[in-house]
Amino acid sequence: MANLKEIRGRIGSVKNTRKITSAMSRIAAARLVKAQQAALAARPYGERLEEVVRALVTGASEGEGGALHPLLGHRTGNNRVGLILLTADRGLAGGFNANVNRAGLTFIKREQAEGREVVVITVGKKGRAFLGSAQKIERSHEAPTLANIVERAKEVAAEVMALFEPPAEGQVGLPQCDSVHLAYNYFKSVLTQEPRIVQVLPVKAPEPSASGDQPVPPLFEPDRASLLGHLLPIAIEAQLQQAMFNSIAGEIAARRTAMESATDNATQLIAELTLHYNRERQAAITKELMEIIGGAEA
Repeated sequence: MANLKEIRGRIGSVKNTRKITSAMSRIAAARLVKAQQAALAARPYGERLEEVVRALVTGASEGEGGALHPLLGHRTGNNRVGLILLTADRGLAGGFNANVNRAGLTFIKREQAEGREVVVITVGKKGRAFLGSAQKIERSHEAPTLANIVERAKEVAAEVMALFEPPAEGQVGLPQCDSVHLAYNYFKSVLTQEPRIVQVLPVKAPEPSASGDQPVPPLFEPDRASLLGHLLPIAIEAQLQQAMFNSIAGEIAARRTAMESATDNATQLIAELTLHYNRERQAAITKELMEIIGGAEA
């Protein structure tokens, strides 16, 4: 009977766990609609702004880019690259955090193998915890929410530009990097979040077409340098903000999928434990009957 008591206790424990995972799945499903709409709504603005900036740097050589704006200059002297690792603050979201953390670590090891130092800024507690013991972290932030995403994007964008631009006289800035990259989860669909690493700085000019023709520079007014001076910081902030929208939506979608799977697994385990309990109970009843019958015959 002690065995039956243990099985009953385990069934009750799994049922309680199923209540929690089911509630978390429903909460994530309710939050997902708003986060998904925000992520999809942010894409057209970010993509169009990126197209405008790339069009403005069309035809500019590597030397000309640095003259137009400091954020366009191609550098190789620092032998250092920057990485912004964007994760979540919480777990229970399947492989959401693990996938982007592995992608970031692979990038770090590849750059270090080529002799370059990597300056890391983490956004999200899971990224900081993952890299904290193996890699020096220059700055860290909590993961953004839909309520504070604009402010968080401004903070991180300022640090991204500080990694690339030399500090003002008398100020102690971040280590200067030749390039800055961003690792985050791209929200493809509710079931798919794709880890990506993109170069934020320096801004790349459009690639030549398949025929080898260079894109035709657009006509613009005022001059190119004035427009870039105004648009480049905004474009970097928009790129980070768009990545954060993708990360938030991807985290909620991954948590919903993980909790649904956990709920289904709990239901299956309860069924298996209930069957096992009934078999053990039937065996115990049969044993007692045999003992009673044997005693009566004796």
